[in-house]
Amino acid sequence: MTKTVGCLILALGVSLALPVQGGNAEASTAFSEGLAAMEAKRYDQAGASFMEAKLQADSAAMKVKALLQAAEAYRLAGLREKEYGCVETLLNAYPSRIDFKQMVDREYQIGDIFYQGHRDPEFMSLRWIPWLTGSDKTSMIYEAALKHAPFSAYAPEARLRLARLYIDDNKIDRGLKHLRELIRNYPDSDVKKYGYLELASTLMTLARAGDGDGAYNREANEVMAEFIRRYPKAPEVDWIKKRIIESRDINSKRLYDLARFYNRQGRTEPAERYLNKVLRDYPDTLSVDQSEALLSKINSEAKPLSFHPPLENRYQTYQETGLPKEGEPIMIVPECSDGKYLLPVRDLGNGKKIEVQRTFTQE
Repeated sequence: MTKTVGCLILALGVSLALPVQGGNAEASTAFSEGLAAMEAKRYDQAGASFMEAKLQADSAAMKVKALLQAAEAYRLAGLREKEYGCVETLLNAYPSRIDFKQMVDREYQIGDIFYQGHRDPEFMSLRWIPWLTGSDKTSMIYEAALKHAPFSAYAPEARLRLARLYIDDNKIDRGLKHLRELIRNYPDSDVKKYGYLELASTLMTLARAGDGDGAYNREANEVMAEFIRRYPKAPEVDWIKKRIIESRDINSKRLYDLARFYNRQGRTEPAERYLNKVLRDYPDTLSVDQSEALLSKINSEAKPLSFHPPLENRYQTYQETGLPKEGEPIMIVPECSDGKYLLPVRDLGNGKKIEVQRTFTQE
């Protein structure tokens, strides 16, 4: 019985060993075909051959070599999604056998290429049709790169771009998450400034639509106050100040609406409390007159405000510039040059004169 089991184990070992030699040979053949295709500049075909070599190879070293060559072939072919697939496989499966930083940087660069508008052809045989392209892979690639190296030099701008893409795609929570991480994790990045602006703008948009307890409005105020503290001379400060005024208007309107609701329910005590808060904390907002009128209606003994601060301008101001000055005086226009000039000739102030011969046709 022991002898039979030993024979079976030996036979199984031999059967497992046989395909290994064949796999290495097939991998070498496919790799050579890929190199030949690279020499012939058939890069997409070369990439397919290198991927076949990777599939057939048994050793990790051969697989890494084939993936690196496939990534280069797909880069030369302009097939960025397939190049990304090779790079991502190398980063996930063989991180100790590659230059990890170089691969991560390349992944960020591929994301940048997609963000700038690149799209791979949907079908290689129909790649000559300009509108038959694949989908945008920017978000997928940036997310993968950020998982590998969240503090890369490319990471701050990638987070900002990713947040904007998510917000445009109505995935607001994902966008806000990336903007908050951008502000928190990259204190010395120049991109952080635009993270503040984007976060403030998004939060204000949410606050305008009504955010219940005013959480978005409060966070927007904190973000805008921090922006002014960090960048007091930035040209966007005026825009931020206008948004702070708008934020106060939104919050006072929210309190006024709560007071109206409680008043309709016959609960005058909380209604008075909210109205008094408007008059006390937001006397320079658009809802103060309505709040004062409602409070007087609820409680005839309520005293009006002794002083109404002037309302600030709610509109964004821009620097006024006049119309550009006219250029140099025109010396001659093409239709008066007997075909000599195609464009108007202007006086450059060098003292030269142009003699023009005019021919008059008498009928």
